[in-house]
Amino acid sequence: MKPSPVEQSATLNAPQRLSWLEGALLAGSLLLVLAAHLAGRAIEAGGTIILLPFPPIYAQWAPHVSWWTLAALVMVVAAARLQRVAATLDWRVLLVLGWMIGFGWIFSLASVDGDWATKLLSPHEYLHDLPAVGDPWTFIRDFSGRIVDVPDAWTTHVSAHPPLATLFFWFLQQVGLGGPSWGALVCMLAGSLAAPAWAVTLRALGAPDAARRLVPWAAVFPGAVWIGVSGDAVFLGVASLGLAAACWGAVRARWAASVLGGVLLGATLYLSYGHILFGIVVAVAVALTVHLAGWRRVAGGWLLVAGGVAAVAAFFTAAGFRWWEGLAQTQLRYYEGIASSRPYSYFVWANLAAVVVCASPLVVLAAKEAIRTVAGTRRRAPESAPAWLALAAVAAIVLADLSGLSKAETERIWLTFTFTVWCAVSLAPPLWRRWGLVGAAAWALAVNHLLLTEW
Repeated sequence: MKPSPVEQSATLNAPQRLSWLEGALLAGSLLLVLAAHLAGRAIEAGGTIILLPFPPIYAQWAPHVSWWTLAALVMVVAAARLQRVAATLDWRVLLVLGWMIGFGWIFSLASVDGDWATKLLSPHEYLHDLPAVGDPWTFIRDFSGRIVDVPDAWTTHVSAHPPLATLFFWFLQQVGLGGPSWGALVCMLAGSLAAPAWAVTLRALGAPDAARRLVPWAAVFPGAVWIGVSGDAVFLGVASLGLAAACWGAVRARWAASVLGGVLLGATLYLSYGHILFGIVVAVAVALTVHLAGWRRVAGGWLLVAGGVAAVAAFFTAAGFRWWEGLAQTQLRYYEGIASSRPYSYFVWANLAAVVVCASPLVVLAAKEAIRTVAGTRRRAPESAPAWLALAAVAAIVLADLSGLSKAETERIWLTFTFTVWCAVSLAPPLWRRWGLVGAAAWALAVNHLLLTEW
């Protein structure tokens, strides 16, 4: 697939150095991280407990290296090579190679720490409460009653999420994949599927070139540090696959895909309360499909998606779990814990610094490209889809931030939204493509080797 004359001209006329604005944004993002770190340490020194050993993220300063570092470097080289041939590879081959590199990247980063198979053994994790699940129907019915103010309340992560998050690991146990090792591997596998899923989404929305450019970038997404290993990686994978199936089904009139997309998006709501804000991204995707193919063509598909979401909600409601009641109880539990001492005035901006740590300062340039695309003459072109989706995710992050229900640990909690913003790197000008991918991967390597994350 050769570049079009317009693309060739754009490449020849592209700037050969960063603009002053891009330089300022990169510098500003680094200063934001530094300021959040220094302010966080000052808050702790002043006697306010924020429970962040290395603010603004939940990690400890612990430089380390292992033989798996070499494997991670091999993945970076492979991604850089894939970037060079992404425009000409067969589409399916590109997706498979991108997924393989992405999974290798996640696995090698997790292995550098040497304990990925034990991270889910924390008393705050889902596996801790699996013995108490017993009958899943009773578990669903009684779930909200054991979130707060009872002696046998669920542990931290179980109580902070709807019941499907715990039932996911319970199901793995029932099919013979119980224990922290299998749970961690499945988390990594689920999270790795986000890369090909988002490429499929962009292609379905009429942006095939951007989809191809995204694959190598997504394969070495810096947030992979937290994909291996955390339950939030599962949320990322399910939401990404759901949107991909929904968009593909609506545009291609594949009703089974639409139903599957709806069920997965509905499941996302019962995995994480905060993913209700992913609805902003879904709404933008609906608008993009309408713009691309017309309402008459996509209406049936999106109605089936809505039906799939409604079916999941109806199932859990009929089983005895009312989503809104669970959220209300979770809010009470949230402010009974560390959230009560974490100052909103700090985390309302330090959370954004955590996003930069998660996705590297390149995520700020990606957001800038999204704004430039939407504000420019290309905003109505199908290839602008990554920009609209990225800005929808920015809106979701802002709302989540202002809500005060995400004080700290947003490097992990907002993985789905951060990855969606990351999709805008597919709009990167040629200059970025030469150094940006390697620079973002180097950032992730530095974070992973200098800090010991808890997830």
